[in-house]
Amino acid sequence: MIYAKDNADFKFRRLRAVKEDLNSGAATLARKTLEDIIDFADGCEAEDTAELVRELTDLATQLGEARPSMVAVRNALQRWTSCLEHLPQEDLKAARGEAQVAAEEVIEELRQSRLLAVQECMKELKDGMTIMTHSTSSTVMALFSACYQAGIKLEAIITESRPGMEGRKLARFLNKMAVPTQFISEAQMAYFVPQADKVIVGADSLLRDGTLVNKAGSRLLALAARDSGVPFWVLAESFKHSLTAAEDVVLEEMPTEEMQLEPLGSVQVRNIYFDLVPARLITAWVNEQGVRVEFQSLAEASRAPLLGRD
Repeated sequence: MIYAKDNADFKFRRLRAVKEDLNSGAATLARKTLEDIIDFADGCEAEDTAELVRELTDLATQLGEARPSMVAVRNALQRWTSCLEHLPQEDLKAARGEAQVAAEEVIEELRQSRLLAVQECMKELKDGMTIMTHSTSSTVMALFSACYQAGIKLEAIITESRPGMEGRKLARFLNKMAVPTQFISEAQMAYFVPQADKVIVGADSLLRDGTLVNKAGSRLLALAARDSGVPFWVLAESFKHSLTAAEDVVLEEMPTEEMQLEPLGSVQVRNIYFDLVPARLITAWVNEQGVRVEFQSLAEASRAPLLGRD
């Protein structure tokens, strides 16, 4: 249970956790923020529904702005906040419950969107293919898992993804399924990409012109794939679509301590975590609607009806 004096503390702690979470992909982080909303709706101090809505809206707004490169977080939270105007005004307990149910529905919508996108991508994969990827996308992990369950035998080439080294998580995941995997540094990407049948990466955001925002190194991989004639695919459900223009994107810069260089007076350490991969370097975009070789931005990102509602 959260008490009045703890409302601000809960928000502070959850915002800090979101900002410092450098291992979760966009879809996973979106789910985590909705789980935070569920917890807060249950226990935050509020005298009535109007105050509850103010507190929930404030938390959702701050969470949505915490990771600007991961539009799925903002889209999922905006998707959820549309329910707030319909909460029962005269019954605070019921309002808490409905806010929680709406968040659970968006979590399920996230899950279903990812499942459908994976199924669409699977249609283009065959036994014996080698898939190369960069960083650790929960959607790409779901693709490998679905192929394993369907008996589609794949091989993988994956990067360690410095400085966060999240590629190690993917390596352990693939090892559990006995997927033959080569684990390399980003510096080796151009050498290994000709061995791949496809490069498939996830997305932190997809901009309105089809530009990909993803872990730093993604553009270098796309350039290497183009030079070697290897298709470069983006697997990303529509929750990751953004109406932002590429020139307006501010890429997140993370703590320099991750770079592991002692302070040097004449050296400025930079740790920009994300890349912009222009649409011209992308062969195909895959979401729950299928595989597309030309990108078409959604008029509104992720506006399908909530599951179970008219």
